[in-house]
Amino acid sequence: LSNRPGLDKVRDLFLIGCNTGLRFSDYTTIQPDDIQGDRLRIVTQKTNSKVIIPLMPDAKAILQKYNFQLPKAISNQKFNEHLKKIAEEAGIKETVITHITKGGEAVENKQFKYELVTSHVARRSFATNYYKMGVDTLQIMAITGHKTEKEFLKYIKVTGEEKADLFEKSVNEKQKPKVVRK
Repeated sequence: LSNRPGLDKVRDLFLIGCNTGLRFSDYTTIQPDDIQGDRLRIVTQKTNSKVIIPLMPDAKAILQKYNFQLPKAISNQKFNEHLKKIAEEAGIKETVITHITKGGEAVENKQFKYELVTSHVARRSFATNYYKMGVDTLQIMAITGHKTEKEFLKYIKVTGEEKADLFEKSVNEKQKPKVVRK
């Protein structure tokens, strides 16, 4: 996207969202004063809650690219249009079946996955990816602002297969013999 600066900036802002777990209204308004050392300290607009987020290497690299002054965001609607274009060009074209209830009836829709990408996918991806890495749900919730674990677990997107993998990984780690050094 280096020859398309508008899309390049949208991608970078989206990746900031993926690395911070913030909402669009928050990750697009980060100011240099919000960054202190390796931490982002921000009061979220929706809940007026203060969150402290460790800046991971990808987020730091993007912030450095812009000298810690992120580009001004366009409207959320335009941002989402650009994200769909970026995702399509990235080859995210598999077909996804979604289910909604309309007028009491279940309706099934087939769409390309790139058509479903929005600014909010960044926040949900943050929560889901760190959950899959085995980060404690309460630690993730401290950043995302979810109040209950039940609410948080409905929010993330983890398949049954992934849950089985996480369970197996957790059990295997707990069964490892402990090495005592003298």
